[in-house]
Order: sequence, then structure tokens, then C-alpha cells
Amino acid sequence: MKAIVILFFLFTGIVFSQSIDGNMNDYVIAMNESNNRNQNQNTNQYIISHNIVKIAQIGNYNQANLTIISNNANVTAQQTGNNNYMNVYKKADEINQSYIQSGNNNYISDVSFYSRGAEQMKVNQEGNNLTIVSTGSNSISKDMIINQSGNSGTIYVFNR
Repeated sequence: MKAIVILFFLFTGIVFSQSIDGNMNDYVIAMNESNNRNQNQNTNQYIISHNIVKIAQIGNYNQANLTIISNNANVTAQQTGNNNYMNVYKKADEINQSYIQSGNNNYISDVSFYSRGAEQMKVNQEGNNLTIVSTGSNSISKDMIINQSGNSGTIYVFNR
């Protein structure tokens, strides 16, 4: 009789455990889905409200020194080729910049110590031994696009 009672309790414990495990699996799957949704939402919020600087370099001996100080920035720097150098220092409320160098021995220097409002500029170089030097910012340089192509050219932009 004791053996039957013990078997009965063991059997009901096993059946009870299996039914909880089934519910636990559903619960774990629901929690993982909820966590993934929250993580995607947090990632999207982070991207919207933080500075993003993307640098891509293809080639040899390329250098990019970027200092971006802003509450909201989206900066892209791309170098394709060899011996390209980029030196950027920007401080503004909002910065939307794009720098693209294709070729060899190219140089970009873009320095702006402080600008109220949004700074938006695009700099494109395609060729060899090209130089662009831009300093400062003002209403004229807002939304400026500098395109330089060819070989051995230099552009200086001074904004006050």
C-alpha cells in the first residue's frame, strides 16, 4: 500500500511538472520576443538621439582623425586609395557632414571651432595629390558642397 501511495505522488508530480514546463516554455519564448522588441526599440532610439560617425577606409596608409562635438551628429568619412589623410574638428549643435576621398595622396582639413545651429557640408575628392583646407563656418558655408577632381589641385575655404 505504501508503494502505491508513493507511486501515486511521484506520478502526479511528474504530470504536474510536465504541464508547468510546457507553460514555462511559452513564457520564455514570449519574454525573448518582448526583450528583442525592447532591444530594437532601444537601438533605434540610441541611433536617433546620439552622435554617429562612420569611417570606411580601403587601401594602405590611410588616416582619419575626426573630433566631432555635438548633441546630434551624423558624419561619414570614406577613403579609397593609398596615403590619404583626413583631419576634421567640428563643434556645433548639429552636424551632418560627408567626406569622400578616392585616389592617392589626398588631404582634407576641415576645422570649425563652434557653430550655432546645424552644420551641413559635403566634401568630395577624386584623383591624386588633391588638397582641401576649410576653416570656420558661417551662413555662406551652410549646405556647401565641395567637389574636386583631377590631379594636384588645392582648394582653400576660409569662413569667418
